[in-house]
Amino acid sequence: MGRLEGKVAIVTGAGRVGNIGVAVARAFLREGAKAVIGTDFRREQAAQIEALVREDGSPGSFVLMEQDVTSEADWARVVDTAIADFGQIDVLVNNAGISIHGGIAQTSLDDLRKVMAVNHDALFLGIKACAPHLASAVERFGGGGSIINNLSMASYMPNATNIGYHVSKAAGRMLTICAALEYGAQKIRINSIHPGVTMTPILREGLESYVAQGMWESTEAAEAALAAMNPLGIASEPEDTASAFVYLASDEARFVTGASIYHDGAIGLRY
Repeated sequence: MGRLEGKVAIVTGAGRVGNIGVAVARAFLREGAKAVIGTDFRREQAAQIEALVREDGSPGSFVLMEQDVTSEADWARVVDTAIADFGQIDVLVNNAGISIHGGIAQTSLDDLRKVMAVNHDALFLGIKACAPHLASAVERFGGGGSIINNLSMASYMPNATNIGYHVSKAAGRMLTICAALEYGAQKIRINSIHPGVTMTPILREGLESYVAQGMWESTEAAEAALAAMNPLGIASEPEDTASAFVYLASDEARFVTGASIYHDGAIGLRY
């Protein structure tokens, strides 16, 4: 019996091969989840992701829906679909995120608001939309409902060249613990995971930006430098991070809420 046997999860930002959202969706299904509703603002890679799920041999269902996570109406549509098709929601993973590089001087207010909308406001909307259904999860599973926010090491590490991303992730950290206090009585656990250097498409795009600014000679040099920043001297793969999401989604974490899980190779010890 899998650790997530019978559970239904919504995972945002799960529409791009190689990212944490896809790794989380696959891990949930391998652990027996009844269904994972992945969402993203694009569906171009849906067939590739569905093929990966089939390769895993997971018996559960995977559905990829198009969603604007900053839209309250879109959240209602995703939730309604989950209830109509699968009858329940037990886990929400707020994973979608964007980054627009630049310090205060280089960042427009519109760009800052765009990043805040996806990286922070969408968490608020997701919690608000899913909580009424997650509250009933305790009737099915002893661990109750689970909400997991992917907040990155950026939430506690200052960065003068990526102001929007770091500020939005820090705001998400406070939202997480406030929500944990609010929804604890309903047996909804709300936690955050803070990945360190993880080789995802969004990270590689960021490194390309830094290379263009002359900070490193190549993306390979940038990856090596980032990996060397943590005591383990290695970078994480999305599959490594997915294991932490499985734990928080499972009933093993029934007494864990308001927690920040630093899945960062101890890079935070240097800050």
